[in-house]
Amino acid sequence: MRKFLFSSSLLILAAAQAHAAPEAAPAPDAMGGDIIVTAQKREQRITDVPMSISAYGSGFLDQIGGTELSKISAITPGFVIQLQDKFAPGFSVRGITSNEFSPQAEQRVAVFQDGVAVVQTASAYGELFDIDRVEVEKGPQSTLHGRSALNGGVSIFQKRPTDDLSVELKAGGGNYDYYSLQGVVNLPVSDTLGIRFGALKRKRDGFVKDSDGRGTYNALDAQAYRFAGKWEPTSDFSFNLIATYDVDDTKGGVPFKSRTFLPLDQATGAVVGDLRFWTPTHLDTFGTLPSPYFHREIVGISGTADWRLNDRLSFTSISGYRWFDACQSGDNDGTPTNLIAYHQCNDGKQYSEELRLNFKDVGIFEGFIGGSVFHANNGMSMEMGYDERAMALLLGGTLQNLAPRGLTNAEINALLGPAANVLKAFQLDQQITGAKITTYDIFADVTAHLTDRLELFAGARATWDKKDLTLQGLTPLGPSSLTGGGLLLQPTPGNAVLTGSNSSSNVTGRAGLRFKLTPDVNLYAVYGIGKRPEVLQLNPTTPAQLIPTETLKSAEAGVKFRLLGGRLVGDASVYHYEYENFQTLGLKDGIVATVNAGKADATGFEAQLSYELTPGISVFGSYGYNHARFRAGLYDGNMFRNSPDHKFAIGGNFAAPLKGGTVAFAPLYSWQSKMFFFEDNDRLDLQQRVPAAYSDRVVDEFQNGYGLLSARITFTPRDKKWSFALVGDNLTDKKFLVDAGNTGDYFGIPTFIAGSRRTYRAEFGVTF
Repeated sequence: MRKFLFSSSLLILAAAQAHAAPEAAPAPDAMGGDIIVTAQKREQRITDVPMSISAYGSGFLDQIGGTELSKISAITPGFVIQLQDKFAPGFSVRGITSNEFSPQAEQRVAVFQDGVAVVQTASAYGELFDIDRVEVEKGPQSTLHGRSALNGGVSIFQKRPTDDLSVELKAGGGNYDYYSLQGVVNLPVSDTLGIRFGALKRKRDGFVKDSDGRGTYNALDAQAYRFAGKWEPTSDFSFNLIATYDVDDTKGGVPFKSRTFLPLDQATGAVVGDLRFWTPTHLDTFGTLPSPYFHREIVGISGTADWRLNDRLSFTSISGYRWFDACQSGDNDGTPTNLIAYHQCNDGKQYSEELRLNFKDVGIFEGFIGGSVFHANNGMSMEMGYDERAMALLLGGTLQNLAPRGLTNAEINALLGPAANVLKAFQLDQQITGAKITTYDIFADVTAHLTDRLELFAGARATWDKKDLTLQGLTPLGPSSLTGGGLLLQPTPGNAVLTGSNSSSNVTGRAGLRFKLTPDVNLYAVYGIGKRPEVLQLNPTTPAQLIPTETLKSAEAGVKFRLLGGRLVGDASVYHYEYENFQTLGLKDGIVATVNAGKADATGFEAQLSYELTPGISVFGSYGYNHARFRAGLYDGNMFRNSPDHKFAIGGNFAAPLKGGTVAFAPLYSWQSKMFFFEDNDRLDLQQRVPAAYSDRVVDEFQNGYGLLSARITFTPRDKKWSFALVGDNLTDKKFLVDAGNTGDYFGIPTFIAGSRRTYRAEFGVTF
């Protein structure tokens, strides 16, 4: 069937090319369009890049109201973002998800900010503000991009200074008390120097209300500041400096909602809500833990120097610095009863330097050779707080059997009787971990132009990695009266700081070909190997564990085309990959630990199309099929988490003249099929635990197929000095989940996190 689809696509493209219209200007910034990308570390038209890639420029992002990476994932085949919140986003490419928090963790899907790797999950999801373009590359990209690009990456590029003096101001307001303010100034200081700076403020209430009427959960309160400088003293040398600063500061926490226990008023015992994941509840911390909040600061600096040595050789240097500090607290048992609460802080500081010699027209060859060094110092502090009296009933299996009403804390104490007096109202476990990481890479990638129509390419990267780890487990308020140690986090012997060190090396590579069927139709095939290096994991009470290298072997073939004078642009590809040593979390001897799920594979098809029917009227669409399954062990036959089998999007932009200007209507509909949130797929046979009360007896930790409709209507006058827009997202107010299970799932009381609801806003912008 796939062979038939692929062959049919070629016949259609050949026919379209035969009847192609004369060369015309391409649709500006259409989906994919004729956009220039740098996926292979050189500027190329997207249709000339022999890999599966989706790219979106600033104009297209404005058209669809793309102020969030999650909106980009909705239209990109093979790309899913699980946005629990900014602290814990999950990036998934072709079924492989990455959202680990441990300081030494290697992500499976890379995020890059202006060429600099973002290696820690808690700092990966920032504000899309003053963006030039976003590139989503799929398949093994370790050869081109190094660390954390085992199965793809997301590259975000800020706008650079231009030669024109300009000021852009925009303000917006909408439901959920939303408002935004932003401004950008572009200043050409001289013929050789230009600067650009901007500021953004966005705020919005959360989508789940507090049943006490005093707040919401998953609110937004963000600030972002951007600076870009460009210096070109000669025609052969340029230096670009980009600095970003993001701040998030919200109250209320994440809307972990229990569908096991009804929300209870703790004073009266009255039921104050229901079990639906989107309706009001009351969640709070207790004891010494801070009230629910999220605070994060991120500083990113990227300096890129390009030096043209002669017509054939050039030199590139990319220097990077990134610092972040992120803290969050919340109630993760999902009920108003004091059971379990948490306070987590992650921080990191990293430096990187990449040096690259680029060459072209050296005989039939072009490409690059280079090296890089990366150093990071990451830390994490996790505090878990408990009411021991409630935990006594939970750990004993009594509380679960009292669902759906459950008990208030006062009722729990009464049920325990005199035993409640010997248990603590608040117990605290803490684990402090750290990792110092140093990585050295050498890499090369070469393309050989054998004929005017055929090119071969191959590349490799060798990586040497050293990680020094620390782990300290504490019970700051003394040992638990229930266990004599910790409850869910165990102390290290004598509260000692455990240390460990591990060095590893690996080699990744890629090879392929590109064939020009016609000047505007390219065929390509590529085979790549990606690796996630082995990781040493320290444990407080058991020996250190060496997590083995994860290996991905992927084959892909596709076609890319640019027809009808550039008005019709698209691509289609098929792929198959095999995975070894897939690591996930699970219960091991009653303890949450890393579990090797073994082998997995995936077969898929992806397609994108952008078509300008007439000037001012364009349509676009995408489709992705990804059959990703485990092939061994307990999870044999299961779907990957956050990985729908089917995903598509369709949209357009319809502009028409109106008195004094132009009105444009841009609808967008995206849909994805059923998706699980954990590798066990909530199977009942994998949910049987000891004691039996910990077992999850309901199969509900998934999201059925659903679609989201959004639209943007814009009026722009003829002089384009200002614009007014109305923007709506999730216009049908679809109620959907972004996560399920979480900490409570290990005790038979899973929690659920609601996705965004219907939002609408008005935006007014002026340009000077």
